[in-house]
Amino acid sequence: MKNLLILLILIVVSTTLKSQSIKFEKAALSDTVSLAMDMQNLAKAYLRQSQIKSQTIDPNDFYLIEILAGKYARAIKTIQASREAVSVQNGHPDKLPYELFAKAKKEQSEKQSSFETAYRKVLSDYLQNCSDQQLASVNIVLTTYDQVAQFTNQFKENYEKAPEPKITQEEAITLLQSYFLYQVFHLTEPIVFMEVSSEQNRRYHIEQKLIVSPIDNAEIDVTVVRKRETGPLPAILTFTIYADSSNINQAILPASKGYVGVLAYSRGKGLSNDAIEPYKHEHNDVYAVIDWISKQPWNNGKVGMFGGSYNGFAQWASMKDSVHPALKTIVPCVSAAPGIDVPMENNIFYNFSYKWISYVTENKYLYNTDYQRWNNLQNTWFKSGTPYNKMDSIDGTPNQLFHEWISHPSYDSYWQSMIPYKDEFAHIDIPILSITGYYDDGQRGAMYYYNQHLKYNPDAAHYLLIGPWDHWGAQSTPGANLRGYQLDEVAQIDIQNQLIFDWFDYILKGKEKPEILKDKVNFQVMGTNQWMHKPSVSAMSNKSDTFYLGRHKSNGHYSLISEKPKKETIKLEVDLANRTTINNADYYPWPIIKDSINLDEGLVFISDPFQKGKIINGSFSCKWLNSKYHSIYL
Repeated sequence: MKNLLILLILIVVSTTLKSQSIKFEKAALSDTVSLAMDMQNLAKAYLRQSQIKSQTIDPNDFYLIEILAGKYARAIKTIQASREAVSVQNGHPDKLPYELFAKAKKEQSEKQSSFETAYRKVLSDYLQNCSDQQLASVNIVLTTYDQVAQFTNQFKENYEKAPEPKITQEEAITLLQSYFLYQVFHLTEPIVFMEVSSEQNRRYHIEQKLIVSPIDNAEIDVTVVRKRETGPLPAILTFTIYADSSNINQAILPASKGYVGVLAYSRGKGLSNDAIEPYKHEHNDVYAVIDWISKQPWNNGKVGMFGGSYNGFAQWASMKDSVHPALKTIVPCVSAAPGIDVPMENNIFYNFSYKWISYVTENKYLYNTDYQRWNNLQNTWFKSGTPYNKMDSIDGTPNQLFHEWISHPSYDSYWQSMIPYKDEFAHIDIPILSITGYYDDGQRGAMYYYNQHLKYNPDAAHYLLIGPWDHWGAQSTPGANLRGYQLDEVAQIDIQNQLIFDWFDYILKGKEKPEILKDKVNFQVMGTNQWMHKPSVSAMSNKSDTFYLGRHKSNGHYSLISEKPKKETIKLEVDLANRTTINNADYYPWPIIKDSINLDEGLVFISDPFQKGKIINGSFSCKWLNSKYHSIYL
């Protein structure tokens, strides 16, 4: 009877899956006309089968299937109906790329014009109605970060895997989703860059030029953006190694806020003919750009800086030897600190640093992300057991900078030469707003600058803002949901477009200080929908709990205990020659909230349950009581 029941279930499942299949024939990928027709037929068949079987289509899939099926007017209504009143991205309506695409396809169909002509008209109409702030961010919303490479590769992979002559509904929707994203951005992205540039030039005076540093004659690519017919204004500078066409937004945004926006690239990038050497020269080059700005007729003698990650590092680097008199404030977000949190941490090098070198140094702009290259490299290296310093031999491309970096595994004079070191922080006496996040990969760097600055200049006007954001969110506009965690409403603040410029208005224009900065340290308590404000990091907590590593085991794990243990040894063994097991695979918290935690790796110490709720903040600290009591064997 048991066997009969299993057989019956298999027959039912097989019949159901078979009944949900859709006829599908492939065209050659190079035949774009036939390909588009085949995908339209697949979308129509998917809609038809779903309607016959009364199957509900996910709202996030419904409009894209309608567009691919040629039902453009219906798709526009679907997008607009699904859009919440507050559903915006950088000041633009949610799903904007897809709505503009649908409108252009509708225009193309009705006017019998080319898609390019139709999309130019639809996009131009939208851009002309954008505010200056919206225009500063529209590139981010309407384009991809990798010239559509990821969407293109994903579609091709799904298309090659798709079976013939029939395809299941699940396979069909996966294929339609990937084709839709590829189609939308492949057709629109080149037009977006041209039309946005045209609208920007209509509103602003934009000048790109090469300046020469008086310090060592280095060439630096600088772009200046200012509203037409304005007098001298404070300038806001972004200095970056990420030379890319979309970075003009970093200069457009300040210009839209009543400043002169200045974008400068690291030497060797853009128009510069020098060698590209990340981190090495910013302490001279950023200072030289600030000096050049202060001497221009459009500047009133005041300069501020903002930006995240490498751009945050550049701000600190500029003040290593001295603070330029024109530099009145900086807003470093998620700041990288070379030798502290990149390319290594605690003297251990990150693998991502190797591919980052290629990303920023292989040409004067940015190297297109090659996911297959990096995945193959990392997997091959790990499985082979090849020494870390032979990484480039596996890649097949000599990497001089990689070898230079790993030859400095400690925080020695090589790294110290790049940013303020020890008492060099003492002369930094301008107001600073530092921003980082609880889930920021670069939090260690940001907090290093903050702590060192206050250590050597205790009276510094240095404000800290920290919330439930990751590396991207803490330097831009954090989304409402971070890796499955719904942010409290008070944490959903527009950092890049609003807070940072409220700070600039406060320092450079004498306006009110941003309300959220009620004290020197401002932090959001997750789950409470509240911000707390304290005069220092140490004042964030009113008490501390001390735990000791106990040898006693419960349910297979060691204990965190409140009393100092007797002399004892806890042994951890890791076989570094074992290339079949990946340890610490759950290092990156995704999702942030889990039903269970992997407790199978390493030594796990668990405390007794807390008897009442606690707000845990500040910094964890750890020390060995006695090296004889705690030993680690490798």
